[in-house]
Amino acid sequence: PRIYGSQQHPYTYSQQFIGEREDREVTRIGIGVLRPNFTYSTSSNQHKQEQNTTGDGEVFSHWMIMAERAAQCLAKLGLNTATTTATSTNILHPQTSQPQNIITTTDSTAMVSAKPNDLVTTSGHHRRSRSLRERTGVDQRLERLPSGPVTLQKFTPHTVISGSNIDKSRPVLVNNFAEHVRLMSADSDFRFSEEYEDLKVVGHGQTCIAADLTVNRAKNRFTNILPYDHSRVKLIPIDDDDGSDYVNASYISGFNSRREFIAAQGPLPSTRDHFWRVVWEQHCPAIIALTKCVEKGRDKCHQYWPDNDQLSVLYADIEVTLMNETVYKEFTVRELRLTNISEPVAPSRTVKHLHYMAWPDFGVPEYAAGLVRFVRLFRARLPPSPSNKPTVVHCSAGVGRSGTFIALDRLM
Repeated sequence: PRIYGSQQHPYTYSQQFIGEREDREVTRIGIGVLRPNFTYSTSSNQHKQEQNTTGDGEVFSHWMIMAERAAQCLAKLGLNTATTTATSTNILHPQTSQPQNIITTTDSTAMVSAKPNDLVTTSGHHRRSRSLRERTGVDQRLERLPSGPVTLQKFTPHTVISGSNIDKSRPVLVNNFAEHVRLMSADSDFRFSEEYEDLKVVGHGQTCIAADLTVNRAKNRFTNILPYDHSRVKLIPIDDDDGSDYVNASYISGFNSRREFIAAQGPLPSTRDHFWRVVWEQHCPAIIALTKCVEKGRDKCHQYWPDNDQLSVLYADIEVTLMNETVYKEFTVRELRLTNISEPVAPSRTVKHLHYMAWPDFGVPEYAAGLVRFVRLFRARLPPSPSNKPTVVHCSAGVGRSGTFIALDRLM
């Protein structure tokens, strides 16, 4: 006999066929679950016995496995009434050709309702359904049942955001990553689409009161992309003016620290000075720009640094000087010197400005290798360290390309 099913519910079958004719009765169990009952009439035709039994045992065992998984699904939905059904199967063993008669006992779960015409359990005696711990040995619910064999284990929760429906972040081992991507990409990226739908709700319900104040609304490039109150960057207030501490920028955690990055929108003409206040007040060592100032005739980011022929430009109290500029095929590297004229005793600072220009809005770079080189260039110029001050990352809205860059740096 061969064994099918889990260790808790092994299903055995032997291949013996003593019938010339197969009468297959199909019984509905629960909701949309079918279980075959096999009955055979006797005959002495041994040749037909061998022909008709090759696949029957396989089919029957697969139905039993399906019945068990269906029972688990129904139990998860709260349909906990279980039945036990015994089925006698006579088929021929594939290797020894010895006739055997095996009685297979299967557990099935069906919905029971007191209402007329509703589904009730099929034949068999009722017994108490086992708990999730009794069935699996794990006291936690599964959000969805995978299609293959299941190895149940407890996972350590990673970042969990209050109010989201993402219970845990399950890590993928590096050795398994290629297979993980293959499975996620199957069927036109179906599982990636499912994961994206789950992630879309992360962060919903958090407040954006400061961003929505009347005095601050004009400082937002987009009315629907606002920083959360709990993570927004706060400027030093000026003369207690309402809204003087507001800028559309948020702290983002990286691989090395919880405030490794500041994701910001591309500055507007009216917020350019606020942008430089962020860089100065937060002691930012670098700025990552991921957008052109104009794309397809539309303003994406106001230019906030001096051109070659403008060695120094004053933005409110902060003087920005272009020290040098190196132009590559897909990006430009600048070195800027900042001086705060309102703080005469404060020394000047040097800020690296890495500007990637081959990433269109609502699109992807033509060559992924160029973006990877850009991320590595950033880390070569600013080696990771928990003591680093935040790096400013911006595109146009400060979410799509900026978030992708931060995720890439965190992965690499």
